[in-house]
Amino acid sequence: MTENTRAFPDWETLYKNQEVESMPWYNESLDPDLKLELDKLKIKKGYFLDLGTGPGTQAIRLFERGFDVTASDLSPTSIHKASVRYNKNMNNKIKFIVDDIINSHLNSNEFDFIFDRGCFHVISPEKRSKYTGEVNRILKEGGLLFLKCFSKEEPSRDTGPYRFSHDMIKKTFENIGFKIQSIRETVYQGTLNPLPKALFVVISK
Repeated sequence: MTENTRAFPDWETLYKNQEVESMPWYNESLDPDLKLELDKLKIKKGYFLDLGTGPGTQAIRLFERGFDVTASDLSPTSIHKASVRYNKNMNNKIKFIVDDIINSHLNSNEFDFIFDRGCFHVISPEKRSKYTGEVNRILKEGGLLFLKCFSKEEPSRDTGPYRFSHDMIKKTFENIGFKIQSIRETVYQGTLNPLPKALFVVISK
């Protein structure tokens, strides 16, 4: 199976029919690679977009660290479940919205930071330029994109996310003016065993 024909589930159907705690990307804690970067860069405040929030766990952990947070996903069911689960005791402090990053309705220059822990690596190659264009549009000048995606070091299969090398990441983002601050090999925390090999990338606008 080639990269162009990789298939993915219908996300809305998936969130309707499956408990979020059983999904491969479910991780209750703040992603440790993001935590490491926030601590290293001494980032303690600002406006975060949790892009492709899914279960909403990362949005809540960012809010608990003191950030203003919008959490987006293209699945209305995932947004409903996350909003009910997390905002019922928090006076709706997190803004949960339905949005597709390929054709986003978010405002231009809206966010200081974007965290993508699983959206980019399920976008087909022909749509990646739309992704980078929209991220560029909604991220403030000088803002940071924190990106976690599957690594080329993870064995290739016919299903699951696309795999990326360092060079593929650089080509995709630097072509439109982003600057790669760092890329490191890591793992993708979730419910799979063993944990898939991943890249954690810090990208500046």
